[in-house]
Amino acid sequence: MILTEPLASISGRVLLVPPSESDDALFAALRCHPETRRYIPSIPQHYTPEEARERRLAFEADKARLNFSIYAVTPGSQPKYVGAVGIFNIDEASKSCEMGISIWPDSYRAGFATEAMHTLLTHAFEERRLHRVVYHTAAHNVRMRGWLERFGATLEGTLRDNRPDGKGGYQDDCLYSILEHEWIQTVKPKMEEQIRRVIC
Repeated sequence: MILTEPLASISGRVLLVPPSESDDALFAALRCHPETRRYIPSIPQHYTPEEARERRLAFEADKARLNFSIYAVTPGSQPKYVGAVGIFNIDEASKSCEMGISIWPDSYRAGFATEAMHTLLTHAFEERRLHRVVYHTAAHNVRMRGWLERFGATLEGTLRDNRPDGKGGYQDDCLYSILEHEWIQTVKPKMEEQIRRVIC
């Protein structure tokens, strides 16, 4: 599925833009970056813009998925591609979905991931009226797990040997979730406080 208009973060520092042809090479480089593959080793070491294009076009037709490129907006400069974020496995019957995000390592700690995820969670809970958002992340992805726990996501458990580890074995994944009332009461206020701190 594709939205025709970008989603802007509450500060205006981040835009979630429907992926386009001009993003294919950028996404391909991000997808096979060593830091991305460190946590999702099943991703090929080499990933081409042509493969990114095929993926983008296939996902545009998938009604259970919504993808965005993340652009950082700086006054006086062209928006900068800093990552990708998406909703997938949207289940309208159960009002649930999964979310995932990848950020360029040189954009870590700039607050872009928090603003991008806040924007997408707002869309999921307040526009689409979903009830539950799920995240799967590698058990050894301390950065992502810390981010989820800091803002109030609930660790539901560990999925043992859930994905190939790229070395002939398997890796454990952790399952986190956010429910609609948790978004309103806890997660959203914590995220917005963090966003305010970064801006100031």
